[in-house]
Formats: sequence, C-alpha cells, structure tokens
Amino acid sequence: MPPRDHDHPVSVPGVAAARAAVLSEGDAGRLAGLLGLLADPVRSRVLFALVAAGELCVGDLESMHTDTKGLLDAGLALAEDAWKAAKDENDWEDMDCYVLHQVSSVHTSALCARLGIDPEKVPLTFPTLGNIGPASVPLTLAHQSEALLPGDRILCMGIGSGLNTAFSEIRW
Repeated sequence: MPPRDHDHPVSVPGVAAARAAVLSEGDAGRLAGLLGLLADPVRSRVLFALVAAGELCVGDLESMHTDTKGLLDAGLALAEDAWKAAKDENDWEDMDCYVLHQVSSVHTSALCARLGIDPEKVPLTFPTLGNIGPASVPLTLAHQSEALLPGDRILCMGIGSGLNTAFSEIRW
C-alpha cells in the first residue's frame, strides 16, 4: 500500500469482508427488478426531496472528517422538516413498511422516534451489512421484497450526509 498521511488506515480484513459480501447473481437480478419498478411512474412517485448545505461531512481522496453528532442532529431535523412539509398531501403515518437509509441502530431508532414510525415496520439490514451508504435503501427493499404483498404501501427514506433527504412511496 502507498504511504498514508492521515490517522485512519484502510482495514485490509474489512475490505476483504466487503468483497466477500458482494451480491449473488440472483440477488442482483432481484434488485434490478425492484429498481425497474421505481422507474414506473404508476407504481412509484418521488414525493419529496429537500437539500440543505453544510460542512458536517467533508473529505478528499486522502481522508474524510465527520461531525457525527452534528450530522445526526441535522439529518433528523431535515427529515422531520420534510415529513411535516409533505404531511398535508401525504398520509405516511401508517405505511405497511418503512425502508430507511440505515447508518446504525442509534440513527434508525432516533429517526423512528422523531417521526413516530413503528420500529416493527422497519426491516433492518445494518446489523448484517453495516452502513452501506446509499445502497441501504434498495438493498433493504430487495431483502424485504418476498414479505411484501400486492397493495402494500412502502415509504423509502434516504438522508445523505450532504445534507439531503428524499422520500419515495411505492405501492407494491
């Protein structure tokens, strides 16, 4: 490995574990099929997106620095603002399933509490896959797909460290 000039080296075992967890062809096919559904305007509507600027997470090719507490607080506030702004036109309080961007148990629990989401309706993938960034929403949806029934309402919710948030409702 080339010499580094920052404090956190790459974890060789971590990289090997991530490479070993690559999707199988079958899972990749199911994921592609689900993402195809999102392109269908009849079955999926992008309902709301907000963007907020900030420097809570900055980096370059050498390193990244994050104010984790500040980012969590700002992300929760942004999600709550989006939820409230969309409330008049959307009834999201009793969905069949909520597919959330999953960073950790702290983040997921805090988001559920802040928005009044029943945690039993939130399938979890972070305990086995970890924080897989923006891929967590489609991969969690793919993992949950066999349990969903025709007519189920699913709310996919993402929060990016940019800060941005987007909600997308899918009727299965």
